[in-house]
Amino acid sequence: MSTIKVDNLQTTGGAGLYPARAWINQTNGNTINASGNISGIVDNGVGQYKANLSNAIPTANAVVFGTHVFATVNEDRQGIACGPITTSSFEFGGGHNHDLGAYEDGTYSAGIMC
Repeated sequence: MSTIKVDNLQTTGGAGLYPARAWINQTNGNTINASGNISGIVDNGVGQYKANLSNAIPTANAVVFGTHVFATVNEDRQGIACGPITTSSFEFGGGHNHDLGAYEDGTYSAGIMC
């Protein structure tokens, strides 16, 4: 039997591991496929979303990360843009479609860590 031990696990600063405080995989701003520490999502417009946190994070000095999966098979995944971050929510979106020249809805995965 193997045992994995983690020393110096910290989630509020200093040296150590910084796990995601919240994450979401959603489609078109109205379907949450899976999430952690997310109470709901708001569709702010085409390709723009606000994720509300179930439990507040200690600071708004955080980083939002994620990807957008395009609707067509031949397009690559693309990084997301980050909007305002508060201790109770974060905004994300983007997914600029090269052919259409505009943001688009679709499936996004996003998270926040601080």
